[in-house]
Amino acid sequence: MQLTDDEIREILRREKRKKRKKQQARRRFISVTLLLIAIAIFAFVKFHPVSEPVPEEEPPRGIIFIDPGHGGSDPGVDNGARYEKDDTLKLGLAVRTYLEGEGFEVHMSRTDDTAVEKAQRAVMANECKAQLMISLHRNQVDGKGEGVEAFIPKLDAKESRLLADNLLNALASQGFAKRTVRAGTLNDPEQDYDEIGGANMPSCLLEVGFISSMEDNTLFDKNLDGNAKAIATAIESTFKTLFEPETESKDSEAASAETPEDAAEDAGSEEASAKEAEKAKG
Repeated sequence: MQLTDDEIREILRREKRKKRKKQQARRRFISVTLLLIAIAIFAFVKFHPVSEPVPEEEPPRGIIFIDPGHGGSDPGVDNGARYEKDDTLKLGLAVRTYLEGEGFEVHMSRTDDTAVEKAQRAVMANECKAQLMISLHRNQVDGKGEGVEAFIPKLDAKESRLLADNLLNALASQGFAKRTVRAGTLNDPEQDYDEIGGANMPSCLLEVGFISSMEDNTLFDKNLDGNAKAIATAIESTFKTLFEPETESKDSEAASAETPEDAAEDAGSEEASAKEAEKAKG
């Protein structure tokens, strides 16, 4: 059977229409698919935001343990109007603030008016792997007494004595009278105070003035931040000596190094002095 020209043209038109419909269907499918992908991406981003990478925290410079003496049912010494446990806590918290500002990790035996067994304080310092321990206290005497003093474990390790000496010198710079560093306890050099006796690191028990002295209480109250900063600075200085000897050496070299400008100024001064001397001779 032979097709006429009109029939052939009609067949070709139908084929073209089918092809166009297929192309349109394909385009619609692609458009819908892309739209669904875009919606899925938008929903994912909205409900699962990409978090910024968290920068790694620098390790602490060192670990320090601060023990505010007494606490809770143990008030320590008093003068009728104030208690040792309150003074040591205020001072300890202020010292912690300064030390943390210098990059140290600071642990404390207490941060509020809580009772802690004396011997447990050294255990806590050991458990947190502290590198230095300071137990803060106030002194008292029935007669006249004033100033700061420190006690270190009976073994009298040079590291603990260094820490105690630095602390006394720092507080003396704040106006306190400087007393002495003792190994052992006040009454027996062969015994240790419970707070520091079991410590595995250099440690000292620091008596920050006499609570029975009006002068010492004034120095304590009016310069709390200054005293705390002085204690923190002494701790940092001890830490540098014991654990950062290279840093301490560099600091000393930098402090003693003479700049070219300083050298030129000194040379100029010497030259001027020599000329004046010659004029005087003439």
